[in-house]
Amino acid sequence: MSGPLEGVKIIDLSTIVSGPLAGSLLGDQGADVIKIESPTRPDNARFMGPIRGENGALFAAANRSKRSLALDLKKEGSSDVLFKLVEGADVILDNFRPGILKKLGLEYEDLKKYNSQIIQLSITGYGVDGPYSKRRVYDPLIQATAGIADTQSIEGAPKFVKTLMCDKITSLTAAQSITAALYAREKTKEGQKINLSMLDTALYFMWSDNMYNYTWKGDGWDPIPNIADFYEPVKTKDGYIALVAINDVEFSGVCKAIGKEDLLTDERFSTMQNRMKNALEMQKILLNSYTSFTSKELVDRMDENDVPSAIINKLDEVIDDPQVTNNKTIISITKNENDSMQSPRSPAQFSSTPCSVDHKYMPNLGEHSKEVLLECGFSDDQINDLADKKIIAVR
Repeated sequence: MSGPLEGVKIIDLSTIVSGPLAGSLLGDQGADVIKIESPTRPDNARFMGPIRGENGALFAAANRSKRSLALDLKKEGSSDVLFKLVEGADVILDNFRPGILKKLGLEYEDLKKYNSQIIQLSITGYGVDGPYSKRRVYDPLIQATAGIADTQSIEGAPKFVKTLMCDKITSLTAAQSITAALYAREKTKEGQKINLSMLDTALYFMWSDNMYNYTWKGDGWDPIPNIADFYEPVKTKDGYIALVAINDVEFSGVCKAIGKEDLLTDERFSTMQNRMKNALEMQKILLNSYTSFTSKELVDRMDENDVPSAIINKLDEVIDDPQVTNNKTIISITKNENDSMQSPRSPAQFSSTPCSVDHKYMPNLGEHSKEVLLECGFSDDQINDLADKKIIAVR
C-alpha cells in the first residue's frame, strides 16, 4: 500500500492554496490526484515564491503528489474530456467563485449523469450566496471578516496573521470533508455535493478561544480576556522563548523556576480564574523576571519544573531543530538530478497503511496529459487532435 487512500482518484480543478493543498495532502496519503490547469492560464501559484525553471516554490509545496493534465475548460470540446475523467473518478475539487461551475456546465447535477457516485467539493470565499459571495477572495479578506485581524491588534491597529492561515485551514477542512464523504459513500453507495466556505471554516477555527466571550447566551457569566492575551513571546537575556502556564501546577512551576514563589500567595494570582482576570498585571511582573536568564537557561529551568516552554526559532533554524531532525519531518523529493526539493512529510503516520516516503515531485504543466488520457481510453489520434485544437497541451 502507498497510503490509506490508494485506489481513490481525485480531479483537482483548484488553484493557489485553499484547494491545492488539500489535494496534495490526499495525494500524499495515496490518492491519484490529477491537477487540471489551462494550458495558457495555469495556476497563478506557479509564479509565486522563488522561481526555478518554470515553477514557483509555493506551487511546488502545494501540488506535490499529483499528475498534471493541461486542459482548457473554456474551449469547446473540453467538457467531453473532463466528463470522461469523471466517469472513473471518486472526487472532483474546485475553488471557483459562485456561478463559474454553472457557466462551465460542471455543477453536481451535470457530473452525476456520468458518475452517480461522484463526490464534488466546492470551496468558496464567503459562501454560495449572500452579499459578499461574488467577491474575488484572498486570505486577508477572510481574516478581516472573521475577526482574525482584530485579534492580532497592537494598540488598536489590526494586523494580519503573517501566513495564509485561512487558505490552509480551509484546505485541511476540505481534505477531512472529502474523506468523510468517501466513508459515507461506502455505506450509502451514493455521492454527494459538499460546499465549504473559507469564512465558515475560519469562524469554526476561531470560536473555541478567540470568540469564547460570545458563546454563552443570556446572563450568569462574566467576560474575560482571550486566552491569546496570555501568550506573548518571552524576552530573555539573549533572545526569546515561548512559555505557557495555564493550570495551578504549571504556574507554581514558573514561580519556582525563576525564584518568585511569593506570587503563589498573592490573591490576584492564587487561582486560574484570578490569573485570567489579572493576566496583564501578572505578565508584567513575570516578563521583567525572565530577562535575567538566557533562553537556554530559562527553558532548562522550565523543563526541570515541568512547565511548557520552547526557544523561539528563527525560520532558518527550524529545519535543524533537534526535534524536527529527530522526527525526520523534512524530506527530500527528487525527480532527477536537476529537480529536487525539500518539504515536510505527510504528518499523519498510519501503522497499517503507511504513506509512501517517496512522495511525487510536483508536476510540470501538462506533464501527464497524454498518460492520463490514454488511461481514460483516448487514442493517440484523439489526443493529437485535442492538442491541435489547443483543448489540451502535452509535453
